Amino acid sequence: MMLGTEGGEGFVVKVRGLPWSCSADEVQRFFSDCKIQNGAQGIRFIYTREGRPSGEAFVELESEDEVKLALKKDRETMGHRYVEVFKSNNVEMDWVLKHTGPNSPDTANDGFVRLRGLPFGCSKEEIVQFFSGILKSLRAVELKLELTMIHHESLWPCSGQVLMTDLGLVEGITALAEELALRG
Repeated sequence: MMLGTEGGEGFVVKVRGLPWSCSADEVQRFFSDCKIQNGAQGIRFIYTREGRPSGEAFVELESEDEVKLALKKDRETMGHRYVEVFKSNNVEMDWVLKHTGPNSPDTANDGFVRLRGLPFGCSKEEIVQFFSGILKSLRAVELKLELTMIHHESLWPCSGQVLMTDLGLVEGITALAEELALRG
C-alpha cells in the first residue's frame, strides 16, 4: 500500500452511490483517467453485514494528483446513478473495512449507539442536547455510547465511550458529557 507524504494517510477516495451490481471493472472505467494502485485490487467494496454490496467503495490511487483527478468525478453518473467522490485516507478505509461486511463483529448487539449523518460542524454539546428530550423516559442497565465522527480527512480524537452499568440513561449521558468536556 503506497503511503502519502502526510503521515502515511495514503491516496484514497471514497465512492458512494455505486449501483449494487457494480463490478471492479466498471469502477476502473469510471475512473479511467486515474491511475488506480494495483488495478482492480485497489478497489475495496464495502459490504453490509449480510454480505450485500452497500453501494460504496474505497479506491486507492497512486498519487495526490490522481486523488485530485478522481475528485473531479464527483456527481458524475454511472448508469442512471450519480456517484459521489470524497477524499479519504487509509485510517478511515481500514476502520470501515474492518467494521463492515459479513465477517465484521456483530454490531447488532454490541451495546453501542452509533450516530451517522451528523452535520460537519456538529459539536459534542449538540449531540448531548439531541438526546435530552428522551432522557427522562428511557433507562438503561448497561449501555455504551460511542461518538465517532469521521470527516473526510480526520478522525475526532475523543472515543466518547462511557460504560453505563447500573446507571440510568440520564446519568450516562451526563457522564458522557463530562468525559467529552474533559477531553476537549
